[in-house]
Amino acid sequence: MKSHRKALYLLMCAFFIAATATAPFAQTGKCAFKTLNLPPPANNSTPVALNDSGAILGTFIDSKDVSHGFLLFQGRLTPFKFPGSSDSSAIDMSRNGIIIGRYFKDGIGHPFMVHAGGFHEITLPGFPNAEVIVTGVNSNGDIVGNFSVDNGDTLPGFLLHNGKVTILSFPGATGGTAPASINDAGVVVGAYFINSVNSNPAFMWKDGVFSNIKPPDSLPTPFVNVARISNSGVVVGSYQAEDGVHGFALENGTYTKIDVPGFSNPLILAVNKFDNILIQATQQVGKPVLFKGFCAAAF
Repeated sequence: MKSHRKALYLLMCAFFIAATATAPFAQTGKCAFKTLNLPPPANNSTPVALNDSGAILGTFIDSKDVSHGFLLFQGRLTPFKFPGSSDSSAIDMSRNGIIIGRYFKDGIGHPFMVHAGGFHEITLPGFPNAEVIVTGVNSNGDIVGNFSVDNGDTLPGFLLHNGKVTILSFPGATGGTAPASINDAGVVVGAYFINSVNSNPAFMWKDGVFSNIKPPDSLPTPFVNVARISNSGVVVGSYQAEDGVHGFALENGTYTKIDVPGFSNPLILAVNKFDNILIQATQQVGKPVLFKGFCAAAF
């Protein structure tokens, strides 16, 4: 895997042309934050998804340096691995509990789905030899991600719906298109690349039409990391401005800035339809702290 593709994979799994119009900006998000302490063995992990039932999904590494997915629901933590795999990582979860992830066997990564208690490998119809990276799933079982069949640097995005593959490629994105999330209405958000290591523009795809996601005070060469889109249509993520990194929410054309008081470099990880968010932020000294945000209907 070439260096560009490695960077793209890390951006997608960690948690992603200027806008055509200036959107309204709400300066302060009305959120209250509570420290989120995950129980062992996931206490030092970073979650990746929060669904509408309040379940939290993530990945932890055990004492033998083996990665496992985990599901935290109503105070109970359930670890899981793809059967026969050496390592498994969780990536996203739908409203009704469909989970997608990536497992490794013999050093090779494969995408998988967990549905109704069963594990299934994900393949793309028409692309039997493709290397597939999945990033988002909705309650209909629709999946978004990236794939490569030629080991090239440009990875097209895809939407897999009812066994049919739709290619997602932002116009002019010479460095690839990276879907990050899909909601139950079929709206996709993610990132695209135009041969710039310092630029990470973001997009929304709805009914076959692409548009840009760019908070008004982001840098001229934007770095916008889109995390998720909720089933109520709220997009959350983080971006680089002149005064540092901020979290943001986007709903109906209005951007809301989200920061954790007393902390910096907020990285929004997940959102659900009730405007609850998972966010990680840092102080000047010490490791990042994980919070759950309870946000008013300000976005």
